[in-house]
Amino acid sequence: MHVQQELKDVKLWQVHTLVKGLEKIAASADIPMLVCGDFNSIPGSATHSLLAAGKVDPMHPDLQVDPLGILRPVTKLAHHLPLVSAYSAIGRLGVGLGFEQQKRRIDPTTNEPLFTNYTRDFIGTHDYIFYSADSLTIESLLELLDENSLRKDTALPSPEWSSDHIALLAEFRCKSRTKHSLGIGFPGEKKKIKKSAGTSSKE
Repeated sequence: MHVQQELKDVKLWQVHTLVKGLEKIAASADIPMLVCGDFNSIPGSATHSLLAAGKVDPMHPDLQVDPLGILRPVTKLAHHLPLVSAYSAIGRLGVGLGFEQQKRRIDPTTNEPLFTNYTRDFIGTHDYIFYSADSLTIESLLELLDENSLRKDTALPSPEWSSDHIALLAEFRCKSRTKHSLGIGFPGEKKKIKKSAGTSSKE
């Protein structure tokens, strides 16, 4: 999905409407969930907090501007979906030189990439892949780009990269379920799901 860029109240309302709709689906269907896209929201924003933490601090500064009252009461800004940001898992995936390089491209204060959008006017994170941690586990993640490799062309897009956003991609495996909890299938059945910004596939 792509979220409204300028108005923080509209941005948060859009995501709140999305997660409440997903909660209704989750209540009637035991299925894995992926929520991903350009949320035009940095880590620590109210929108990111709602997705990553399941709630928004009532004193969050993003809530101060709500001229139409679309965010009231602020206590409604919560959900119970077990969503986790995929790239926050880099530190748990393994050890070695490659993993250490990737960890350095993660902000230790937010556990999100240092940037997913790299332009002349803005360098930061707006893009996320959230997944339901109770039903999916991460198999692999696409490497994050090194900032030094982007500086040679000043910013994105560039002759090498056609978008001002870097690509994010995650491969997931469905956690084993019992026949009773699935409704169909057999115990131990597993499927792989690949998710990127625009496409998904199952194996």
